[in-house]
Amino acid sequence: MKTATNNSGVTLNIAMFIISIVLANVLPLCDVSAQMVATGADQLEGRHDPDFPGRKTLNAGVMVTYSPTTPPPAVVGDITYGISRKFSLGVIGGTTGAQSLAGLKINSILLQHNNFRVICRMVVLYYPGRDGQYLFDKSEKSIMPWMLSMGAVNAEWKTQSGIRWSVGMGMLETHCVEGMKKYFWGTSEEAKVSPFEIFHTAHGSVSFPVSNRLTFRPEVILVMKEGRLIHKGDFQVLPINPFLKLIYTF
Repeated sequence: MKTATNNSGVTLNIAMFIISIVLANVLPLCDVSAQMVATGADQLEGRHDPDFPGRKTLNAGVMVTYSPTTPPPAVVGDITYGISRKFSLGVIGGTTGAQSLAGLKINSILLQHNNFRVICRMVVLYYPGRDGQYLFDKSEKSIMPWMLSMGAVNAEWKTQSGIRWSVGMGMLETHCVEGMKKYFWGTSEEAKVSPFEIFHTAHGSVSFPVSNRLTFRPEVILVMKEGRLIHKGDFQVLPINPFLKLIYTF
């Protein structure tokens, strides 16, 4: 039963990824002159939009967080490129203070009406593991490479002053890379134990315009199992994850 539940969670994350791409690109293209006007408007509108910078526009962000289990720094940077006003792709890289990480993200607007919209956010991260000391963490640790994927659907409201309030829910999955290889490509003699851990998540954030091109966004992500917060130390993720992020639009 656990294997079936875990596999369904992974399948749901993949389905959300595919649906977000399709919904973001179903509208027909306008003529060239209209696209040029729209591009300029998109860039202005996307200046204080952390997830959607506008067509052919870049957002650069830096995010810090607090971890009670690892020494600083816990810093992650990302670059987001606007494919269209409703669809963006990004790359992520940084450190948790105990491990390095790198990954990809995808954002898509599923529904929009005036200053209200529903968005889908997907993140896939790879943690290359660790053997020994790392940065300012002088403890000797051996950590196998592992991955994290998260999909969330958020409802977002934008005020007249440009502040964006966002709440949502989603699913998060973690797995050991070696365990995944054995599960999918191992020999028949090897035990088929699912390496996937599935969690439910709740998200909340608010984005404040700081200057003409700079945005400040505090965010918190809660990680749960069976409707309750997980216990710290039981899994590779923490129950409460606060973040502070600065985003600059080019």
